[in-house]
This record gives sequence, structure tokens and C-alpha cells, in this order.
Amino acid sequence: MANGYSDGGFQLRALDNGWCGGQFEVLEALGVPHLVTTFNGPDVQTIKTHTYRAGVQVARVLGCKDAAFLDQVHGARVLIGERRGLVGAGDGLVTETPGLLLVGKSADCPLILVADPHARAVGFAHASWRATVAGVTSQLIQTMETRWDCRPADLVACICPSVGPECFEVGPEVRVAALREIGTHASAFFQPGPRKEHFDLWQANGDALQRCGLVPDNIHVAGLCTLCHDSHFPSYRGEGAAAGRFIAAIGMSQS
Repeated sequence: MANGYSDGGFQLRALDNGWCGGQFEVLEALGVPHLVTTFNGPDVQTIKTHTYRAGVQVARVLGCKDAAFLDQVHGARVLIGERRGLVGAGDGLVTETPGLLLVGKSADCPLILVADPHARAVGFAHASWRATVAGVTSQLIQTMETRWDCRPADLVACICPSVGPECFEVGPEVRVAALREIGTHASAFFQPGPRKEHFDLWQANGDALQRCGLVPDNIHVAGLCTLCHDSHFPSYRGEGAAAGRFIAAIGMSQS
């Protein structure tokens, strides 16, 4: 697997309701409800414009009571999900509420699912390049650590399908922002391409997780590029403004 991480047993599979969705075996083994949707699932335009409606559909499939989501703004703000519906503007959401499904949406950006194996809390980060540079992944882990005493070394993180390093071309302003906000070690996340540099968001967020105290064996990357697999996932880079969205969701078991 790229960057030395495993794929966490990520597989696209047929669900009992007829959908095709992706799940990580490592999270299934912990009994953590979660799902990455595809075109064969909730309508991708409904996800884009009526996120709660689509989130409730996913919650029902996973046996959760209700769903919570964010107005994703490409920053580093992390919010606490304690009730259904729109929680607020931010790019990280965490909860300790059993039965509440946290719903992130994407059309190329990495969505990172994080679970505490002792069932204290779960969360997700919407790690677009701007949010990655701003430190949303680190803020997510720090929030779980300070609010619920989660031990970073115990946490399990799964990076869902997103635009991969082989396809994510960026301008020079992205490198400038990354080196300024992340540090000079961020230069390792960039590789030359035939036209522009490529930015490896999987590596950048994996590195951020390790710097927060997660161990490499607990960091998993699905390794599917949404642009290369645009028959399964909406892709902004492939479809432009008309692209719908897919969901990556995680919740606390009610049992």
C-alpha cells in the first residue's frame, strides 16, 4: 500500500438493500458503523444539496437512529455532534452519542474516519488541501484526546477514497501554503508531474496522524483514487461544478 500504510481491508461490496458501498474491515472488527457510498447508493445530487436527507438514509442502513453533518468550509474547525441535523460550519465532527451517524461529503477530498477502540468517541475530518494545510486532522485528534481522554496511540484512522497522488495536480501556491503552515517537512508530500506538481494528501494526513501520536499500524488508506474510479465516485476534477457528492459516515454503536 502507498506510503507504507495498509488499506484496512477496504472493500466495495453489495449491501443488503441493494446499494454498493465501501467499508473497512478494521472498523468492522471494532463494531463501528460506517460506510462510504458510491453512485449505487443515495442520490449523489441529494447528498450535495440535501445532506441530512441522504444521511438519514445511510443511518437507517447502518442501524443508527439519526444523522449529523457540517457545512464544510475547508478549514480546521472541529465541532461536537450532540444532536441531529446541521451542527455548524467546520470540517471536523466528533461525537460520543450512541446511534448518531456523523456524515461527511466529498467529490475528491479525503474524508478521514477515526474511532476509539474503547468506544469513547468517533469522528471524521474533511481533509481538502486547504483543510489539510490548516491542520484539521490534528485538530480532530486533539479534540478527541482533550474532551474524552482518548489515547492517540489507541485510535484507528481510515482515509477514504479521494483524489490520489498520481492525479492531484496543484499550483505553486499550494506548496507555499503547505510549507508555511505544516512545516518544511511538507516538501516530501510533493512530487513533480508532467505539467504541475502533485500533492499527496494521503501521505500528508497520514503524517499528521502520526505526529499526533497514532501508530502507523492504526492508520489505513483505502488507496482508491476517485478520479481514476469515477464510475464509482463523483469527482469534481472529472465532472466540474456539476459533480454530485458521496458520503463517508461513521457512528457510535447503540449496543
